[in-house]
Amino acid sequence: MAAMMYQPTFDPIESLSDEQLQQAIADRLNKQLNNMAVATQTAQFFMDSLLNWHAESVPVTQVESILAFAFGNRISLNGNQHPGPMNEAIADSVVLLYRQNAVPVYAQWEVAEAIGSRIPVHDLNAIYPRLSGKGNTKYLCTQGVAEKAVLMAGSVSNLGKTAVVAFFEHSLRTVDTAREAGIDAFLPQGLEMPRQFDPDSGQAWTRDQQTYVMHEIRTRATNERDRLIQNAVDDNSK
Repeated sequence: MAAMMYQPTFDPIESLSDEQLQQAIADRLNKQLNNMAVATQTAQFFMDSLLNWHAESVPVTQVESILAFAFGNRISLNGNQHPGPMNEAIADSVVLLYRQNAVPVYAQWEVAEAIGSRIPVHDLNAIYPRLSGKGNTKYLCTQGVAEKAVLMAGSVSNLGKTAVVAFFEHSLRTVDTAREAGIDAFLPQGLEMPRQFDPDSGQAWTRDQQTYVMHEIRTRATNERDRLIQNAVDDNSK
């Protein structure tokens, strides 16, 4: 007879408030690091950036522009890049949102290509990667996409309240990055972000959820490290 797995009668995580969970993490870290200040700040980062994957949302009726971020791609045998199924899913979400509220769309080129003629040319602004001095394509990071959208719009005020469309596991960081660029960014309420991974993606870190979660955690931690370094530099220059 197979052994039965133990099923707890309550969820120990859900039984804690956010404040209690954060304090428990800080206490645990303090036992390891012997520094309550560092433990407290790190626990705050965990709560805000590692244990949270949902960005703030806004009603679709309030949206004044749409900003779409690509995720992964497909690479043909000759090396050419194509949108791939994940960007096609993001494009479908953008089109669905546009049909509810026809506002200007700023989309990373993989998404724009997948949108095609489903959004009028006058409202679809494709964001292409930069070229290096040697004419080679330079990958456009999340921050670069947000900054390029502001440049194309002329100002953040021209974008107004912006609905971000992105792959789910990427979406919180896209909203946060857009806000760092000055954009009044949110996720659109009622629209689920795509989350079906492509095992044949040309970007190895976007082929499955576990690998991408590790990639995302590393990226969020790197951004926090860079923020702390910059704060220290700014403090020393005063």
